[in-house]
Amino acid sequence: MSLTLKNNSKIIIVEDNEINMDLIQAMLEPFNFNIIEAYDGFEAVEKVNSNSDAFLILLDVGLPGIDGIEVFKRLRLSEKTAKIPVIAITAHAMKGNKEHLLSLGFNDFIEKPVDRKILFEKINKFLD
Repeated sequence: MSLTLKNNSKIIIVEDNEINMDLIQAMLEPFNFNIIEAYDGFEAVEKVNSNSDAFLILLDVGLPGIDGIEVFKRLRLSEKTAKIPVIAITAHAMKGNKEHLLSLGFNDFIEKPVDRKILFEKINKFLD
């Protein structure tokens, strides 16, 4: 499976676990995305605000500092960042969790461990 890049290929990955960050980056490396990294909630808000031209945010829900749900809420409150699609990434894939995150307004949902094929399918939806 491949990804079809358009002009704006900036993607923000928010993940506190360095191994998971490296894994997602390695999956995306062949596509020459301009990847912006954030490792906690506060850094995520800051990076998204200074890169509001990103086409997508991959946001880990379980973050130190402020969690991914709070990060998401703050991004939606800002006119500058409210329209950027956000895919929730979580290891807590309990029954009802996906529905809960989608009901909050997340654009999509990926379970950990991140599957390459699923990641590409989800990203492709936002590249059009």
